[in-house]
Amino acid sequence: MEKQNILKDAEKRKRLLWGGAFLLLLLLQLLLLIYYGSRKSGFHEDEFYSYYSTNKTAGLFVNDREWIDKDSYRNEFVVLPGEQFRYGIVKQMQSWDVHPPLYYYILHTVCSLFPGVFSKWLGIAVNLTAFVPCFFLLAGIVYEIAGKGEKGVRLAFLTCLLWGGSAAVISGVMFIRMYQWMTLFVLLCAWLHVRAVRKQKFGLPFLIPVGVTVFLGFLTQYFYMVFHFFLGAAFCVYLLSRKKIRVLLSYCAACVLAFGLAVLYYPASMSHIFRGYRGTEAMDEFADTGNTLERLQFFTELFDKYEVAGCLAVILLVICLLWVTRSCLGRREKLVDHPAGRRVSGRLPVEIWLLVSACAGYFFIVAKTALLLGETSNRYMLPIYGLLLFLLLYFLTEPLSGFLPEGKKTGWILFCVLCAGVLLMNGISLKAGRVFFLYEEERAAMAFVRENKDVPVIVFYNSASESNVWRLSDELMEYPEIYLASEDNMDELTDETLNTSDRVLAYVADHESGTACLDRLLESNAKLTEYRLIAEKGLWKLYELR
Repeated sequence: MEKQNILKDAEKRKRLLWGGAFLLLLLLQLLLLIYYGSRKSGFHEDEFYSYYSTNKTAGLFVNDREWIDKDSYRNEFVVLPGEQFRYGIVKQMQSWDVHPPLYYYILHTVCSLFPGVFSKWLGIAVNLTAFVPCFFLLAGIVYEIAGKGEKGVRLAFLTCLLWGGSAAVISGVMFIRMYQWMTLFVLLCAWLHVRAVRKQKFGLPFLIPVGVTVFLGFLTQYFYMVFHFFLGAAFCVYLLSRKKIRVLLSYCAACVLAFGLAVLYYPASMSHIFRGYRGTEAMDEFADTGNTLERLQFFTELFDKYEVAGCLAVILLVICLLWVTRSCLGRREKLVDHPAGRRVSGRLPVEIWLLVSACAGYFFIVAKTALLLGETSNRYMLPIYGLLLFLLLYFLTEPLSGFLPEGKKTGWILFCVLCAGVLLMNGISLKAGRVFFLYEEERAAMAFVRENKDVPVIVFYNSASESNVWRLSDELMEYPEIYLASEDNMDELTDETLNTSDRVLAYVADHESGTACLDRLLESNAKLTEYRLIAEKGLWKLYELR
């Protein structure tokens, strides 16, 4: 009895130590995210849209040869006092675009708690809120599959260490859009299925959360359904193989019901998917068989560069060598007659096959249909990056542990070596500056704007894409007012303020008539004799005329 109590106390201490290690890791990763958040100095155009479509008051309009004061456009990006928690407007705004509304509800809620405030930290805080449960869900998935012993805990720790410290995941938290919340529902979906298979419990405590996850995931990002479809298909095959027909029918009914309720709540979703400009583009890309290899290679390279620091080929080679060696040495696991049916051909747990099916299907479909936008396209694969990293680590450590001599010391040595490798990969990516959506190059331009905010400002916009004016919103909010002028309007500039100032700041759209606009401004104001380029921002150039 005394020996049993000693063992229980030792096991309890071990759990407490590991729990403390996970909490410390989470805290360090949150501090890392806050550090990168402090470095974020600009916004992606879609991030401006997140604030605008969430907090819109009257709408943004571009009127040629008119002054517009600061509040007229700043108020469109913040929640005004008395306009808090207007979820009906948020839903309507998204129905006019191509996105579901749940993420915007969340962002609007946070902005409503801080009326009149426009800040990157409101959007980053929303993503940090999703990051925390993602961390625990990913650890839970690994723990369920790898086993609730020392091996499972170590693999869960390694996976979270690699995932939360990777450049792509940090970038995802910095990106003020819905993808971090989609990651939450993807991981929740995976955890629910993995846990159900492991515990062999498929009743209402499983079906109701699955239905809720379908409802919320679909209303967060339509790509969620791609992941759930492939995971659900593999899960149904598993149920069929176990002859659990009643469970299969109940599961399908729960998913279809949840999906139907989501469509009833948000009917615009069907139009977005099948008739909206993004849905039409996605279908055209999917139907084009000629781009398949190019697109798969593109997204594979993104994962390689931003998640494993360019080491993917080496990792896959080592995995292949280990498994081939294991097979040649005859060290395959024998067929296990497990009551839950968790082994397939005596090799891999069913849960692994579920994740492989879901990730492979999602990767293929999204690679075929997502926008190719350079490094920023990582956003589309962000929801499955944690699962892909786990699968890599699982297939690496599973055969490796069979070659090593048994013993606690050996296990700890392997764990420490892998931790060092993970930290090295993350360190390489972070040192190479692979965290994006920071726009640190805009810090100097913003400092110039703030120092010269009282100088008259004119914005020469391209009338073919006048909405691009609002990509300058963070800078334009610094000026008391701005003057809008179309580059296509060749009439003389007659505004008294612009024509009598000894200094003028001019934003010029990336258009061939930009220089001609500056020359017209020089002609209309005798005090101005020259202009110099101050900064470039996307489609815009900022000039100082004096």
